Amino acid sequence: MNLSEIFARNVNERRKILELSKKELAEIAGVSRNTINLLTSGKARMIQFVSAEKVAVALKCNPWQLFDEDMNWAAYKWANTYQGGVTHE
Repeated sequence: MNLSEIFARNVNERRKILELSKKELAEIAGVSRNTINLLTSGKARMIQFVSAEKVAVALKCNPWQLFDEDMNWAAYKWANTYQGGVTHE
């Protein structure tokens, strides 16, 4: 599985946990629906970090979690109600 497919799988799993449609995710993240469609297809040739970060904030998780091949969302139930975002230092 390549990085784009891992990212797509994690975004789709997290989106389903939060009961968000692709349209809703695009609106919350502030990115286009085409971007979301590409990112969730697993066929993106390049994932811009700024887009990954916006999607992660919208999905109430950290960007690295979306790239983790072994991500287990069930183990991160706290993230379902997490209201914070990604912090920059």
